[in-house]
Amino acid sequence: MATTENCASISTSTTDTLPSGSYGVVASSGNTDPTPEAAPSKRDMSVGRSSSNGLAKRALQDVSPPYANYVRTLTPAWVSQVGDVSGQFFNYPLFGHEAAGVNGIYGCTSVIVSSEKGVFISHIWEVPMFIDKDWNPTSDTQFGNVFPALRDGTANCQSLTGLVGTDDNPGPLNAIYAPKVYVLTPFATQWDKDEKGITTNLRYQDRANSLLNQVAGIIPGENSKQEVLGYTRTDKQSSTAQPGTAGRAILEVDPFQYWLTSANTPANSPGLQVGRWRLWVEDQLITFQDFWLPNTTPPPGTIQQRNVG
Repeated sequence: MATTENCASISTSTTDTLPSGSYGVVASSGNTDPTPEAAPSKRDMSVGRSSSNGLAKRALQDVSPPYANYVRTLTPAWVSQVGDVSGQFFNYPLFGHEAAGVNGIYGCTSVIVSSEKGVFISHIWEVPMFIDKDWNPTSDTQFGNVFPALRDGTANCQSLTGLVGTDDNPGPLNAIYAPKVYVLTPFATQWDKDEKGITTNLRYQDRANSLLNQVAGIIPGENSKQEVLGYTRTDKQSSTAQPGTAGRAILEVDPFQYWLTSANTPANSPGLQVGRWRLWVEDQLITFQDFWLPNTTPPPGTIQQRNVG
């Protein structure tokens, strides 16, 4: 992932009782509906201002809508587009701000699986997996090659099954790390409706839903959530322009968002380290999640004085 170090002090939040276990979710936002096709209205959500947590200064920058200018500043590591189906897992850093994403989606589809350990991002070409060069739907057999490539892996795609792991040897997308599954696919255009008779909001709605269910089926867990997201079809140049917002999805993370403490936290302990990831599609904030990590030594100069009690 592309890394930017942030040496600012990390704020502290207090709670009655600290969570137990190895990892865990502290807070998250509800997922939005798919991005509107025309004249999108920005979510009225100031990122990082959760009154329930009483948080102050964070590592990830607080931003308010409209978000386009902020998204343009992000410089993620992009997943490869080599092969009909490509996919890569990006580990979260120990320290600092990082971002990873998929661009060049001007009709293509992406499966994104985020967890508390990292994010899997894929790129699935529209031609030849969803349609042929004449814009006719591919056979179910041809489309059926997408999920096995994601599940089992190829020369260009890491295996989701391998990333999930087992109960005895859990991988970074195991249920214990609260994975979330998203399928990003284009909205139907007016041309799709007029010339191809598409009646759904998404160009490949049925196939996107099928793919979501298949992927979610191999990433179990009570904390697992899944959603199909839409984006506005664009052109190749716009989808890869840098800086830009069109034809891309970006997940950014900072594992040192703030410290979580309680009245019983020892004075010489910073408490639990809480990180945050958040997902952007085009210039829209889709969701964020705060999660805590165990047994982490803070970098020098990052602990603020706590106000406990």
